[in-house]
Amino acid sequence: MNSLNSDLDLLENLSKKISDLIYNNEFTQISFLDAQRRSLIEKIKKSEIKKNHIRKRIETLVENNLENIKSTEKKLQNLSKNHNKFSKRLKAYSSIKC
Repeated sequence: MNSLNSDLDLLENLSKKISDLIYNNEFTQISFLDAQRRSLIEKIKKSEIKKNHIRKRIETLVENNLENIKSTEKKLQNLSKNHNKFSKRLKAYSSIKC
């Protein structure tokens, strides 16, 4: 986030410089500063796109993890239920003496 803030500050300063140059009728440096400004805007856009992509991947991972947890809990519940049934049968057979 610090990098984004510094980029935004730099963008603001470049825009102010361009505005001051236009106000003072000094047009020679404007194209150079404008090129820097455009480059900085592209950098910010790419950074934000990358952040959005990462955020979407994390959201997908969280959703998948929640689904996996639910599935695992259901399997564990079924195993526990089957184990209890088996234990009851074993206990019933053990109590019957031949």
